[in-house]
Amino acid sequence: MTAGQPPPLPVGPRPRRGETADSYVRRLAAANHLRFTYLRRYLATPRGSYGPIDPGRLAILAGREPHAILHAFAELAPAAPRAAARRYAREDIQRNHAAKREKYAAIRRDAGNGMSERAIERKHHVGRRTIIRALASAEPPERKKIHREPAALNGLHGHIDAMIDADPKVATAAIWQRLADEHGAPVAYPTLRTYVTSQRTSRKTPGKSSEGEPR
Repeated sequence: MTAGQPPPLPVGPRPRRGETADSYVRRLAAANHLRFTYLRRYLATPRGSYGPIDPGRLAILAGREPHAILHAFAELAPAAPRAAARRYAREDIQRNHAAKREKYAAIRRDAGNGMSERAIERKHHVGRRTIIRALASAEPPERKKIHREPAALNGLHGHIDAMIDADPKVATAAIWQRLADEHGAPVAYPTLRTYVTSQRTSRKTPGKSSEGEPR
């Protein structure tokens, strides 16, 4: 143990096959009579935040080698760099919409000249639905925005909503701690913060000042 490095906890349970790091930290906390959220935030990166678990710090407290922790909990290994997701600029969206409008006009023109639906499909490389939409309106539909509920919150929405209803100004940090301690569900803090903000906006209820929220 190096200077300034904390000693291992008295009890270091063995990781279980298929167990997540959060599940192991919960068992580690219980075995040493510690509050889960306290230990979880101590192990977070940066310390005291709601970020990912530091595998090196977890290895020290569990009394295990870092490579053993990374082998048991692959989700703690550094993620491989991913290609940046493509974002369409406003000009690209407008250009695509104009191209669709031109194709709609061509389809309507060919249909008006008596061309069969099958021939239009072959000529313009479109499906029947596109032809129906083009004949119904000269203006293509706007690009749909896909709304996805965060999968990490599945089954927790009711608990979160109940906390907000009971105290509209409850801090997101307090909700995170209650989800972790009372429901065994530590979720990604940014995901939770986004959901709480959206719920407060939909309720038109003033929330807690962002200055009081941890980042």
